[in-house]
Amino acid sequence: MKSVLVKRLGLTFSVLSSFRGNTRTCILVEPLWGIPFNLFAPYASLYMLALGCTKAQVGTITAIGLIFQMFFALMGGYITDRLGRKRTSLIFDLLSWSIPTLIWMVAQNYYYFLVAAILNAMVRIVQNSWNCLMIEDAPPEQRVHIYTWVEVANILAGFFAPLSGYLVERFTLVPAVRGLYAFAALSMTFMFFFRNKYTEETTIGRKKIQEARLHTPLTAFREYPLLMKDLFKNPLTRAAFLLVMLNNVQIVLRNTFLGIVLNKGIGIPQETLGVFPAIGSAVVMFIYIFIMPAVGSRPPAKPLLFGLSFFLTGTVLILLTPTGNLTWALGAHFIASIGSAFVTPFVNGNIANRVMDEHRAKQMAIVYAVVYGGSAPFGWLAGSAAMIDARYPLLISLLAGVTSILLVPSATRRESR
Repeated sequence: MKSVLVKRLGLTFSVLSSFRGNTRTCILVEPLWGIPFNLFAPYASLYMLALGCTKAQVGTITAIGLIFQMFFALMGGYITDRLGRKRTSLIFDLLSWSIPTLIWMVAQNYYYFLVAAILNAMVRIVQNSWNCLMIEDAPPEQRVHIYTWVEVANILAGFFAPLSGYLVERFTLVPAVRGLYAFAALSMTFMFFFRNKYTEETTIGRKKIQEARLHTPLTAFREYPLLMKDLFKNPLTRAAFLLVMLNNVQIVLRNTFLGIVLNKGIGIPQETLGVFPAIGSAVVMFIYIFIMPAVGSRPPAKPLLFGLSFFLTGTVLILLTPTGNLTWALGAHFIASIGSAFVTPFVNGNIANRVMDEHRAKQMAIVYAVVYGGSAPFGWLAGSAAMIDARYPLLISLLAGVTSILLVPSATRRESR
């Protein structure tokens, strides 16, 4: 067993050492974003409640943010081609993270959070440009491994999450979270400028900049209907897209409502919430280092089914957690984290490999515009459900997981044909 683990560990780091250029830089600086995000994320929704927002308003802010994400995702294709992957990433990272974290830091009421959510929605422009910057010059067979290592970088950051619990216990919720947002603004801004300095525009990006100068925005957007038709005419691409959307619903609900579910629904103390990201990080890190290198290049169907099964089991167990039972809640989160570790990289890698590099920016813009538009109602539904019972947002996440697990076999049969 020990020799197998050593062999897997060697394989893991051989994959990491094979990354070059933009891929390596984007992965290495990712913790500078991930550490502050994992510090404030477990407390973001509780911070909103403490400043006077209702659970329904938390859901409304999430839904409005997703609607703006749909708009910005659609704009992201043209902007990424017009300005280039590198410049777009710098400008819109500053607009979508540096400024919102400062607004969150000084927030007083619902309207501060609404404005910050709209600005933060610009991150969907960056998602397009950053993905292109990171993977376009990398071979396709590396892409699942690239997304895996992005997750690893953020998982490493998750080990710092218990620090936020200590700060909340010592300084109380609102002052502690204000400080965490201040740290996030500094760390993320430094990361954006550092990454910009040590990356280069991609080969396709340079070509698209030249092409974009010859066309008006209206001309560029006229391509969208044809690109959409070309993108979704393949049933396998449609299935990959649906999996991305359903996974996004689960991620949005988890990031927004897990703190409310655990604290208001189950009765877990606020100062303990930081333990959950750390436990999840430990589980996912083990899987990514010792298991994912051996399965990352395989067809996605079996790993997806395996991951979705664990995610659904963990979600059901969280719903059934006895009030105040920290051990049960941690065990359920442990099981759900195993599922997430398998699902996210395969879902992202699957859609990335089904989009042509030549039209990647615009086609991924279409994919994410539809994903966020389709996800928006679920934020409002989750907020409304939380007004009835703080645990109920997980019922919507459970429904998304069940739909995903039914979708995978159908897509696999189509691919085999």
